[in-house]
Amino acid sequence: MEERLPVPKKQPPRIQKSEGIPEHSNEIASPSSASSGGASPDYFRYAVWGIFGMAVIGFLYFAKPFFMPVFLAVLLYFLLRPGVHLLGRLRIPPLLGAFVVLSLFLGVTGIVVSHIAQPAAEWVNKAPQNLDKLEEKLARLVRPFAAATARAEEVITEQATGSSPKIEVKQSKLPATIFDFAGRFFMGTVETVVLLYFMLALGDVFVRKAARLWPWMGNRKQSLQIARELQQSVSRFLFTITCINVTFGAVVGVSARLLNMPNPALWGAVAAVLNFIPYFGPLTGVVVFAIAGLVTFDNVGQALLPAVVYLGLHGIESNFVTPLVLGRRLTMNPLLIFLSLMFWTWLWGIPGALLSVPFLMMFKVVCEHIPPLANWAEFLGGPEPVQKLEAAKS
Repeated sequence: MEERLPVPKKQPPRIQKSEGIPEHSNEIASPSSASSGGASPDYFRYAVWGIFGMAVIGFLYFAKPFFMPVFLAVLLYFLLRPGVHLLGRLRIPPLLGAFVVLSLFLGVTGIVVSHIAQPAAEWVNKAPQNLDKLEEKLARLVRPFAAATARAEEVITEQATGSSPKIEVKQSKLPATIFDFAGRFFMGTVETVVLLYFMLALGDVFVRKAARLWPWMGNRKQSLQIARELQQSVSRFLFTITCINVTFGAVVGVSARLLNMPNPALWGAVAAVLNFIPYFGPLTGVVVFAIAGLVTFDNVGQALLPAVVYLGLHGIESNFVTPLVLGRRLTMNPLLIFLSLMFWTWLWGIPGALLSVPFLMMFKVVCEHIPPLANWAEFLGGPEPVQKLEAAKS
């Protein structure tokens, strides 16, 4: 028998590789490999975070009655916390120490409000007469433009029709608005006081338990240390800013007394409150003191002197006193301060303007004590000194 040789298998024809065709053309390219560099940014994740941020802003806007007492209580907790710790060193329990500190704070606040409430009410009652005086004083200042104003009034009169306007008497809603505001203010004050007491009495216990929920800080001991440093930094900042503004208000009140302005305590309190609002606060203070001077004094030069003195004192405080006391570590980017002021004023109005800088500073301190957020702390900080920038370039 003849021995059969094995038949060789036919190989499929080999396609020669041409230019422009990848070697593994049968593989489906993933979206990440299609881009240059092999890795594209996760746009879907960024979109989700953007939607989440807009949802949080909308929630804060509509939930203002809830969050306003909470945020105000948190700020006051950091401000009054050193007092509770001082009493704790004297062997006073936290529950009793929180009650004593809160009672002293409310007592001092009540005394200040009682001293400035009556002068403020007098200014409100005399508002019509003061407006007439202000109009008369301003008429002297704008007398050169009187001719142009009279001509404009003549043109408007000529264009007016002879028909008499229809007068419709509507019931005023002011009493109901005032009553609604008073009710919401009272409820918000009660909620803030109750929250503040529990935070002062149980704040340390809450922080110790919350530290266990921060896995990026390392072990429990390290988490507690970071939480205590964060509390101390925020408390130091708020206490320092409050002392500076109160001192500034006292100096303005003494200056108002020396300038023979009535109710100097009222003007000192106004200056202290406005000093918590960056940029717009000093501008509002200049306008308020100019109006008060024009209403109080007959001489125009003497009337504008309170506004000039206020502006000079604010310049000294903002350019020398505050940077010297706070130091560079607690300074912030002026552009971000202005953006924070715009955002919180739009979101919550005047209360948001008062809380804008403390919120931004608290976020900066938090970023400084959490390692993954260290770059954000540097971004929020103030401008670098010239010497440091030159050293970095070299």
